[in-house]
Amino acid sequence: MFKEFSDPIHQLIKADPCETKVINSFPFQRLRFISQLGIAYMVFPSAQHSRFEHSLGTMELAGRIFDRLGLRDERLYRIVRLAGLLHDIGHTPFSHTTEILLGDRSHELIGERVLFEEGIADLLVDCGFTQEEIELLVSLAFGKEGSFPKVITGEFGADRMDYLRRDAYFCGTSYGFFDYTRLLENIFMVEGKKCVHTSAVRSLESFIVGRYFMYSQVYFHKVVRILNVHLKELVQSFMEQGLLDPESFHRSTDAKVLSLMLERHKEELVRRVLGREHYRMVFSTSSREVFEFVRARLLEKYQKEHLRFDSVSKRVLDEDILLWDGRRFLSLMEVSRLVSSLRDIEFHRVYAHPRYKEEIREYARQISL
Repeated sequence: MFKEFSDPIHQLIKADPCETKVINSFPFQRLRFISQLGIAYMVFPSAQHSRFEHSLGTMELAGRIFDRLGLRDERLYRIVRLAGLLHDIGHTPFSHTTEILLGDRSHELIGERVLFEEGIADLLVDCGFTQEEIELLVSLAFGKEGSFPKVITGEFGADRMDYLRRDAYFCGTSYGFFDYTRLLENIFMVEGKKCVHTSAVRSLESFIVGRYFMYSQVYFHKVVRILNVHLKELVQSFMEQGLLDPESFHRSTDAKVLSLMLERHKEELVRRVLGREHYRMVFSTSSREVFEFVRARLLEKYQKEHLRFDSVSKRVLDEDILLWDGRRFLSLMEVSRLVSSLRDIEFHRVYAHPRYKEEIREYARQISL
């Protein structure tokens, strides 16, 4: 018996009895209340999707990629799908936005802890998995594949392929749409290496370019970024007041934080987020050197409290992608003029309190000339 989930991206996702047990567990159900894109719905109103459905989608794609790689081990197939299902189990409220507040405890490290300490490993044992198989699942789920082909993580793993299409769909943009069916059909394992056949290079380019624009236009949107800055400050203040416990924060949900915010809706820190009384961008550059110069000059003239600074970057490719033409391996960066022509994304921005934005914008403009 399989449980079926209707999904706008993959249409129908089926979960076997063991996957269903994991899905029905409290740690996984908590993901229904963790927004996939943090506070981005304050800018893209329909971006209300959660880590829950993304995890289901990653499980589905992990299985499809596994099949395309020609791996025929049924036991390993089940492990890979479960790894895709559980890869985000450690996310804190508002996803990546608040993760930084936990220091070196990334969502991957928390996820491993949750799996062993909150009953999921026991469920897997009940399903007949050995301790060795569970350890393999953990390594696949949390980015420690080793020599195993990157089915979940990596440049075109299940995680990335799902969130790109899903985020584009719910943000109402077209950047993240690509011919993923053709791309999936042309993923192969050759000599133990995951690669893409050259006949699908245009689909692969579409995927890379789509992700490029999703980062530059959505994930790194200037208002999304400053709202994230304010949200982190707000959550940190809640922790300092004892309203949120850093040690158990990974068990909380967006709703817990939002409840605290709504109770304090008149406070300035809350209004910056919910009331959109956020700081305004007054300067932006792609040069780290220029940014540091402007930053130093502004801090000499204005109070630190009236300024916020944000730097963010993303490489076009974290690692090159192998292509296969039927005879030899090729490099995507060498084959594709389109991908090789893209420049790494880099934004350095200055934001100012709304009351002083015009004055600070003009001063920043003058000193940056």
